[in-house]
Amino acid sequence: MIDLKLLRTLQALQQTGTLVAAAEQLCLTQSALSHQLKEAESSLGTTLYLRKSQPVSFSAQGQLLLDLAARVLPLVAQTEAQLKRKSLSGIRLAVECHACFHWLMPAVKAFGLIEPNCPIEFSAEIEHNALDALLSDELDLVLTTDQRDLQGVFFEALFEMQLCLGVSTDHPLAQQAFVVAQQLRQETLLGYPLPLERQDLYRYVFAPAGLEAKFRTVAQSSQILQLIAAGQGVALLPRWLMEPYRAQGLLAVLPIGEQGLFRTMYAACRQGQQEATPLRQLLEQISQHQPS
Repeated sequence: MIDLKLLRTLQALQQTGTLVAAAEQLCLTQSALSHQLKEAESSLGTTLYLRKSQPVSFSAQGQLLLDLAARVLPLVAQTEAQLKRKSLSGIRLAVECHACFHWLMPAVKAFGLIEPNCPIEFSAEIEHNALDALLSDELDLVLTTDQRDLQGVFFEALFEMQLCLGVSTDHPLAQQAFVVAQQLRQETLLGYPLPLERQDLYRYVFAPAGLEAKFRTVAQSSQILQLIAAGQGVALLPRWLMEPYRAQGLLAVLPIGEQGLFRTMYAACRQGQQEATPLRQLLEQISQHQPS
């Protein structure tokens, strides 16, 4: 029997390229994922993917199911969203930007005055596959700078923010007009507890320059700012987050490169649910309270 679980599993395997990465995306162990696929192959009487291929290659039958998944899963997500649109009694929200809470809370408070019967539930697992949780109906809204080509997910651009390097005021780079990757090769880079490949400073500065990074993870934005001011490292953060500290003379804020580094903040929801009244109201409040 072909079920949605199998289609989602095969799609995750296609997107990630390996059993290990697919299992992580689906929040399963690798052995559980392998067992699931073996059971499906036994039930269908066919091989779905080629073992020991890197990245994973699919058999003709597996590709047939992938084509089905590409057609069916977006329709399922859209129908589920339409069914829930009028009965949305709460918003499950995840934020893939640790610094966002500094400006998000006023928007949430304003939304509560407009929609008192629609509470917002925050997911604490902001660093783990929020967009995949959105597709599996564990979340209703994700705030993220990571726009991806995901079937069944609607992205709406909210605002653009500049990411800058924060250094202590007595740092050798503090008086520079801007910094480039090569100037940071000996620095301790402070970042949130995310995998290296999701660290903005690594993704957009170090990796393109082919440099290795020496990272120190820190849980809270306030701690990162204090460590910068104390000369314990440097960090890539939104300019608006560091501006109060710069105004007090506690740190220096430097653009990345002559043109600067900018990222767009997106709101992501399931396709078909973007016009649901509570979500629309919340996004309007977010737009009104966005950082300047």
